Amino acid sequence: MTTISSVASIPESGLKGFAKRHPLTAYFILAFALMWVFVIPIMLSQRGLGVITLPDVLIEILLLVSTFSGPLPAALIMTTLMDGREGRRQLLRRMLQWRVGIGWYLLLLVGYPLIFLTGLSFYMGVEPWVALIENWPLILTFYLPAAAFGIIFPSLGEEPGWRGFALPRLQKQYGPVVGTLILGFLHGIWHFPVYFVPGTILEGPFDLTAVIANTGLIMAMTVIWTWFFNHAGQSIFFAMLVHGVSNAASGLIPQLPLEVISDPWFSFKTGAAFALMLILFTRGRLGYQPEPSTGDS
Repeated sequence: MTTISSVASIPESGLKGFAKRHPLTAYFILAFALMWVFVIPIMLSQRGLGVITLPDVLIEILLLVSTFSGPLPAALIMTTLMDGREGRRQLLRRMLQWRVGIGWYLLLLVGYPLIFLTGLSFYMGVEPWVALIENWPLILTFYLPAAAFGIIFPSLGEEPGWRGFALPRLQKQYGPVVGTLILGFLHGIWHFPVYFVPGTILEGPFDLTAVIANTGLIMAMTVIWTWFFNHAGQSIFFAMLVHGVSNAASGLIPQLPLEVISDPWFSFKTGAAFALMLILFTRGRLGYQPEPSTGDS
């Protein structure tokens, strides 16, 4: 005879059951699919491979929608499925959790550009530092506004998913270093269709070396992002700021009157060196404190 308890123990079938049993897999499938469905038409259009022709205004709409259509809705869907309305409310609260500590804000805003200036110093000596000092108004006119803007575009569309939903579960299941590298790799290849659209990530046509180097850079910088995220009490808002600051710092360096580095691996090597030092300095913990309440992995 089938009892109530035995019925309750029967696993759910179908897509919902699969998603509950494999939340990380389901999340990444959703994050990829919900973004790629809007980006692939752009990739195939005259802006990319030239297979089809789309109205320019439609392409701009698709680009805007794709920015917010992947990790964010995937996180909301999976959080609701796994943890219900209360879990979704908690996710939204973490998106507004700005009380982190002024020291971490200062370290982020000051330290992030210094990473790449230090890397440039191995190629150019003191020239990058002199260029920044001589062009210091760029900090106010470009860097800080770009960092603030980056909290919304594109960070709002990504960080509730990458750091909000996936990273706590990846750290719980695989540990902070391996979990971070998995996230960084998937985050990197999530961008793949965009590489075929000049003027987005790459200025020119598709370049496999640039794709591999940039994916490696994302993996390396994700180590640093995890360290910030864990020390900020897993604040999604702070993760959004980290993302915005990263993009702003990447944009600040080309604004300086410096010779262009021809090495396509420069950014990766710089990021990887700092990531390795951080792993060694924290003995692989990256500030992680296990929390059983992060949900099933």
